[in-house]
Amino acid sequence: MTKELELDKLFTHLRVSEPAFNETQFLHSVNLALPPKRGISMALESAITLVASAIGCSLAYHYFPVAELLNQIPRQVTITPQFIASLGGVTAAISGLIYWTSEADLDF
Repeated sequence: MTKELELDKLFTHLRVSEPAFNETQFLHSVNLALPPKRGISMALESAITLVASAIGCSLAYHYFPVAELLNQIPRQVTITPQFIASLGGVTAAISGLIYWTSEADLDF
């Protein structure tokens, strides 16, 4: 016999000899075979999260250039009529666009 025929007979024999599990039986048998899951308490989980948050905040505070960013904020702001007019134009354009998209039947 050839090796392919022997393999086919072997697989056929194994398919016939093994019981057919449905999905529920298989999952149940796998869950029983696995070791029990070790639970973690809510207090320990909260403590781990708190420590990780504290480490992250301290690293961010240490490496974040707060002073340089604060120096870039202008000390005084001058509002000109041109700024007010351009702000009004931008607001009107955005409002018109919102109205147009809400009233138009757009198919995306």
